[in-house]
This record gives sequence, C-alpha cells and structure tokens, in this order.
Amino acid sequence: MAQKTIKNLMQGAVWLTLASLLSKILSAVYRIPFQNMVGDIGFYIFQQVYPIYGIAMTLALAGFPIIVSRMIAEEKDAAQRETIFQSALQVMIGVGVLFFIAIFFGAGFIARVMGDVHLTVLIRVISFAFLLMPFLASLRGFFQGHEQMIPTAVSQTIEQLVRVIIIIAGATGAVALGWNLYMTGAVAMSGAVIGGFGALGTLLYFYWRKKPEQIKFTKKWASIKFVKQFLAQSIAVCTTSAMLILFQLLDSFQVYRLMRNSGIETTTAKALKGIYDRGQPLLQLGLVLCMGLALAIVPMITSAKARGETKELRRSVLLIIKLTILLSGAATLGLIAIMRPTNQMLFETASGTGVLQVFILSLFLSSLIVTMSSILQGFGNMAGPAVAVCVGLAVKLATNAMLVPRFATYGASWSTVIGLSATLILCYVLLKRQLPIPFIRKNMIGWALLAFVAMIIVPVAWEAFWPLTSRIGSAVQALFGALIGGIIFFYCLIKFKLLTTRDLIFMPFGSKLLWLANKIHRR
Repeated sequence: MAQKTIKNLMQGAVWLTLASLLSKILSAVYRIPFQNMVGDIGFYIFQQVYPIYGIAMTLALAGFPIIVSRMIAEEKDAAQRETIFQSALQVMIGVGVLFFIAIFFGAGFIARVMGDVHLTVLIRVISFAFLLMPFLASLRGFFQGHEQMIPTAVSQTIEQLVRVIIIIAGATGAVALGWNLYMTGAVAMSGAVIGGFGALGTLLYFYWRKKPEQIKFTKKWASIKFVKQFLAQSIAVCTTSAMLILFQLLDSFQVYRLMRNSGIETTTAKALKGIYDRGQPLLQLGLVLCMGLALAIVPMITSAKARGETKELRRSVLLIIKLTILLSGAATLGLIAIMRPTNQMLFETASGTGVLQVFILSLFLSSLIVTMSSILQGFGNMAGPAVAVCVGLAVKLATNAMLVPRFATYGASWSTVIGLSATLILCYVLLKRQLPIPFIRKNMIGWALLAFVAMIIVPVAWEAFWPLTSRIGSAVQALFGALIGGIIFFYCLIKFKLLTTRDLIFMPFGSKLLWLANKIHRR
C-alpha cells in the first residue's frame, strides 16, 4: 500500500473518530436540558421512540456505508464501481421503503405493543428518517470507498447539530405554547428528519464540489446474488453497531407495559420509565470518555495485521483491552460513587439513584464488548459479534419479562446488565479462539482493584458523612468528587505501573503523559 494511501486512511480515521465522539457528546448532552424542560414523563415519551430513530441512524452511518465503502474500495474498475454503487443504492432504497411502510402504517400497532397509543404520532414522524437513510448511506459509502472520510465526518456533525437545535428550540417553543407532552415529543422527533436533510445537503455539496468520479445511473437492476451478499454482510455489521439501541428498543416495548400489567398506575409507570431513561445519556458520555483512547489504538491493530507483524498485533490487542478495562472500570465505579449528586445536578432530583447505579454497570460491559467486537471485525469475523449481540438480546428479552413485573425499573437495569454480560462472555470466547493468549496479567488485577478502591474513597466518604443536597451543592460534590477521584486514579495507574512508558507513548498526548509519569516516579 502506498505511503500516501496509508496517510489518507489514517487522516480519515482521525476525522471519523472525532466526528463520532462529537456526535456522541451532542447526543448525550442535549437530553439533559430537554429532560429539565419536559420532566420525567416527557423524557419517557421521547425515549420510547428514540430507539427507532437510532436504528435508522445506525443503518445510515455505521452499517450500510461500511459495506458499500468496502465493496467499492476492493474494486479497481470504474464501471464495476458504478454497478456496485447503484446495486447497493437499490437494495437500500428497498430496505428504507419497507421500514417506512411498516413503521408509518404500523405506528398504531407498535404504540399499542409499547403500551401507550398516544405514541403513534411520534412513531409516524420518525418513520420518515428511513426514506432518507438509503441516500445518506450510499453517499457516505461512496466517499469512504474513495478514501474521502471528511464528507462523512462533516455530514454526521451537521446532522447532529441540526437535530439538537430543533429538539431544544422545538421543546422550548412547545412548552411556552402549552402544548401537551406528546406533541412536544413529536416536534422534538422532527429534528431527526430535518437533521437528515442537513446531512444529505452536506454530502451532495461535497459530491458536486469535488466528486472522485462521476456516477452514471443505468436501468440495470441488482442481481439476486448481490442482494444476498450485501444484506448478509450489512445485517452482521448493523446488528453489532446497533447493540445498545436494540437493548433500548426492547425496553421501549417491555418496561412500561410490564409495569402497567403488574399494577403500577399509568402516570407513575411513565415517570419511573423516564427516570430509568436518565441512564442513557450517562452511558453515552461514559462511552465517549472510555472509547476515545481505545479508538485511537484500533488502527494500530489493523495496520499490524496487514503487515503480518504478529508480535505488534498481540501487543496492540493487549494494550487496547487493558486501556478499556482500566478506563471503563474507573468511569463505571466513579459514576456509581457520585451517582446521587450527579443525578440531582443533571436532572433536578435524585430520584432513581439506585436504579441508575445498577444500570451504569452497563458502561463497563458495553465498553469491553465494543472493543472486542472491533478486534474481531479487524480479524474479519463479522458474524461472531452479531451472534453474540443476538444472544444478549434474547437474554435481555427473557430477563425483562421475569424481573420487571417484580422489581420494576430495578429489574430492567439488572436485565440489561445480565444481557450484556452474556454478549461479553461470547465475544471473549470468540476472541480467545482467534488469539489464544492471556489478555490480562495476573499481577495487574490486584493493583487495578487497589487503584479503583483508592479512587472512590473520597467521593464515597463525602456522600456518607457530608452530602450536599441542594442542586448547586450536588453539582459541587459531583464535579469535585470526579476531579479528586480522577487525579487519585491517574496517580495510582502510574505509581503501580499499570500503564508503562511504552503504553503512554502510544496514547494521545503521550509526551505530556510521559512527563507527568516521570514526575510521579521521582517522588
């Protein structure tokens, strides 16, 4: 591979990583002021339908474009590239139209299965996102197949910015006008469709401005063989990418309905589901913090595999797994320790703190699943992680049915943890078969546990002996608790040599981290 091509791919990976992280931050942060405006019941209404949009976004961003780009990149003949692009677009239009018809005309049925017929209008609004999906996915895949990642990165950022602006502005206006919460939710959901148009306009701008090659449309239809191949690969990638969205979708169909069937009053059940959904932005923010560094290491794995450097490949895999365990473990335990003040700081009340403390265990599990799935896909195993996700979903479906009627949202939280645990175990087994080496040094476990304990001592003691119960006080307690805990944890990482000099060099801001490490070791 030419040096220029490698440079383009690495730069593209950086742009896509930054755009992905920014989008996750925007997607997590906007929900906090939105919840503050519409309350727990309004948040429940929005979150019930959000997973449907999440599926459309996954198809348009992380599913279909990956397969399109791979097929285009592997084909050198321009005519064949056109055939691939047009065939893929035809398949995606068919999928998008089927999704739209099923969701728009089946909105009433979907709402009834969710247990709340008033959600029908929101479901119909979000169904239009599936009509935009084929064009967004095909253009993103087209550019990525030509090693141009910036159009995808910019369009993703524009889409999220427009969506967030519409959601916040629409909710503000709807509340001011005294609209009911379901109409407010419908206005918020329209942001997804408007944001999609913003992304499509951005991609068309890039195409007209500097297209890598002209797309010439013909009347040739996609072959049956191509349709089967494209869908088989896409389903595997989309299932893995949409893991957390699919877990949320199961909750949308089960949690509120099961609570109502168990005898919980309607308003109370909606409020409980809205409080439970507070965990989603916390989970997303935690994943951003934990996966940011890990994503920077993934290209090293792909590069080492392509060059056949087994020793470097193993070192990269061990490093990314170690980083994920340490960072996600610290973020998970840290959030559990400061959950009460964090809950009140962000959502006005501390309601459901215990439920959220259980739910946030998902952060550690999902971080490891994403890391192991990425490694497996780097080895070419696309089906394995998808099967693991499906098993986790089946476990989640069954445990929801058993636990929610008895324990309400506590049951839903534990069900998510159990389902993700099943997925993680399967991913671990698959990776162990692919790379039969110990992923964690035995002497690391004890030092890591000591670092975790040291990190949470101050926040836990603060909460136990001097909790600040006003919203401002909770903000002070949460932020300073996180800062103190983070400083202690970083100190322990270096002092206990959980991160070596070689590890720090390969991390972002490695030189600055190395300077800090040397200061700590001299003490």
